[in-house]
Amino acid sequence: MRMTIYWKMMLGFMVVILLMGGVDAYILLELNKVSETTKSTLTRDVHSVDISKQLRATLFDEERYAQKYLVSGDTTYFTLFLDQSRVFQQLMDSLGHQPADSTMLKLVQEAERRHNWHFDLIQEAHAASVSRPAGLSTREERARTDTLDLLYRNFDDLIHLRQRAVAASVLEVDQTTERSVHIALLLTIGTLLAAITLAFLLTRTITRPLKVLMRGTEQVARGSFEQIQVSTRGEIAQLARAFNTMSDSLKRANAVRAEMMQHISHELRMPLQTMHAAYYLLTEQKAGPVNEAQVRLLHSLRDNIDKIARFSNQFLDLAKIEAGMMEYELVPTDIPTVLAPIVDDAMVNAARKEIRVSLEMQPVPQAHANPERCAQIFTNLLSNAVKYTPKGGTVCVEVKPSATGVCVSVKDSGVGIAAEELPHVFKKFYRAKNAPRGTGGGTGIGLALVKALVEAMGGCITASSTVGAGSQFSVEFPRAVSTEGEVS
Repeated sequence: MRMTIYWKMMLGFMVVILLMGGVDAYILLELNKVSETTKSTLTRDVHSVDISKQLRATLFDEERYAQKYLVSGDTTYFTLFLDQSRVFQQLMDSLGHQPADSTMLKLVQEAERRHNWHFDLIQEAHAASVSRPAGLSTREERARTDTLDLLYRNFDDLIHLRQRAVAASVLEVDQTTERSVHIALLLTIGTLLAAITLAFLLTRTITRPLKVLMRGTEQVARGSFEQIQVSTRGEIAQLARAFNTMSDSLKRANAVRAEMMQHISHELRMPLQTMHAAYYLLTEQKAGPVNEAQVRLLHSLRDNIDKIARFSNQFLDLAKIEAGMMEYELVPTDIPTVLAPIVDDAMVNAARKEIRVSLEMQPVPQAHANPERCAQIFTNLLSNAVKYTPKGGTVCVEVKPSATGVCVSVKDSGVGIAAEELPHVFKKFYRAKNAPRGTGGGTGIGLALVKALVEAMGGCITASSTVGAGSQFSVEFPRAVSTEGEVS
């Protein structure tokens, strides 16, 4: 089943909502349990304690009226006694209807039995008062007192029993609440972790193919048009197919352009070679004598022919690199060996402008590079340094080890480049504003070709400059690795 990004996100949100809903439902269930326990405690245990206290107070009033009746024989106290007895019985009935365990039930039954005995005793005393004064014998009075003491003790036991039950219920509520809080906390943390994991997985399913697309875009920017593969469906898969189609189109367009440039370069070489041959015949006076002014014109013609040839070759190389058609054979390369003859040639050219070219070399490892392309890089850099250095200036070439392999720096005392223009010097056809536009000016291809060659071999190039003080270009090549995997 194909799922779009929209439905993936909706599904993720639904799962998170369900998880949070489950946690909330559990918390509400536990809170309901706590509420029911609290309600049961209030309606059963607390109410039982209140009734027991009322029974104790009613018994005290009942006993007081009974005592007054037995002493005075006044029937008014007997009536009050009966009223309190009825209240006592109503309270006992109410207590009997409360939920009770076996211990409480036994205490209630004993209290009711003893109260009935006491009530009957007073009733008998009242009935006997018709023939004799109201009162009890010493034995009956002692039994009555003992019974009342036991009744008071019954109610004390009932109160203590219910108070202990209340304390136990409160403790149970506390334990239930604490347990619920802990479980709710664990569930919340678990839900949060699940939500984070789900968000991570959902984001990963979206960002992973996007990263593949980004890498593919970077490859296209570097001139590589390889197809990208994404293990997903939906919009991103469609985007990947569109990207691959675009990459194929660009690859074909670059191939056509490179082929066209190759044809153009080939077509240029033939007339250039003919012009070189004509120059040779004229300067050697094979076709007849020429004067000195004509020789100077021929030298100028030769220089411009060479300039067109160099431009043609460099532009063709750059087009091949951008089209991904340039082939490199990267081997362990001794940079000083490649560099030394190029510096010697630069010294000869620089001598015409009285420019001093120096070479400083430290022991360096072999580089993983192509010797022919390295020579092309060094030739371009030294040619630019000599070209833009005024008469009497200096050019210093330094070779030293770097963190990644070998570093070659070319520093001159030339015109320099403004800071705002420095980031653009490696672009095709770009020339700094203060660069000379005369015969010695460049074409804007050399540095772009140098950067493309360096990066194609896994290296990097940096530039620093100060207007009027000169420029420095530094190239780093990676260290060569032997067949055994050891750094050479």
